[in-house]
Amino acid sequence: MSDTKIAADRVIRLFEVLHRKGLFSGGVLAGYNGQAIRTGVYGMADYRSDAHLTADSLYELASVTKPLTATAVQLLEQRKRLRYDDPLVRWLPALPYRDVTVRQALMHVSGLPDYMELLEQHGEPSSIATNEDVIRLLAERCPPPLFPAGERYEYSNTGYVCLASVIEAASGMAYAEFMRAHLFVPAGMKRSRIYNRRLKPEVIDDLAHGWIKEGAEWDRYRLPDELDALNFVVRLDGIQGDGTAHSTLHDLLAYDTALRDGKLLSSDSLLQATASFRLPDGSRTPCGFGWFLSTTPWGDLLLSHSGGWPGYWTRFVRTVADARVLIVLANVEEAETESVRAVLDEAERIWFGVYR
Repeated sequence: MSDTKIAADRVIRLFEVLHRKGLFSGGVLAGYNGQAIRTGVYGMADYRSDAHLTADSLYELASVTKPLTATAVQLLEQRKRLRYDDPLVRWLPALPYRDVTVRQALMHVSGLPDYMELLEQHGEPSSIATNEDVIRLLAERCPPPLFPAGERYEYSNTGYVCLASVIEAASGMAYAEFMRAHLFVPAGMKRSRIYNRRLKPEVIDDLAHGWIKEGAEWDRYRLPDELDALNFVVRLDGIQGDGTAHSTLHDLLAYDTALRDGKLLSSDSLLQATASFRLPDGSRTPCGFGWFLSTTPWGDLLLSHSGGWPGYWTRFVRTVADARVLIVLANVEEAETESVRAVLDEAERIWFGVYR
């Protein structure tokens, strides 16, 4: 057995042990050179129907949506439908933040205020908010920016919501349809979709529902929709760009391969996606276009993003030169997050040689 397969086996065993402890429900894929070397799937897709997860189960990606949104923006830039240095107001004229550019939104240096706080304070609690509601409230309420655009780094969900709306304005297509036609289909992501399950419910085969553990022994599973403390998942379900993409282990591997093989982006676009932003104080952002940037001990560029939303947590890590990928998609929010974090760190150490 090759060293690569041995390492992949070790990674999968970590999550198998975690599942046996009751701390993991989901799927794991260790890939190399476009191939799934090892895959592990553990747990239930739907506790109500006793449906088990499979290797093709569809998970909500939460913030792992952001690299996909960034790729869509880059596709439009390649086709000269927009420019990275366009002000957002070129495409979203109602937006009161005149100096924020597409590039700054991509790289989390926009200073845009938090839309979730805005909706909490001024949104309609009985309705499901959409991107249009976010833009409208930003225009009506004009909350002050967190800082002047480009001055510093602060992770921004609002920036990616605005980018989804920019995609619509620049393409003339709905965000979900653009993603399907110009990203998911060309990349061979056969099951992937933008899915707002409460706003526009569908019957989807092999959907991994997201669950919350509760009860004295953490042995009972509930949907977040059923819990008062988490009812914001309903109110925010119509928002796109920063989340709501749904995908599978193998579809995300296909996305990695399509990027690597140049099926989606040119080599110049890929370089731009993996360059950080220089701030006025001389420091650099930890991210490029939708990816967090780091390096392996041997100097290979490591691209990653994590996601979390009630019922789900996700992790997508890929190297550039060595063509390795680790994908973890989970559909139960665990209580013992430190144990899960330790396993993720160990898995990345084994697969990428990364020590934290």
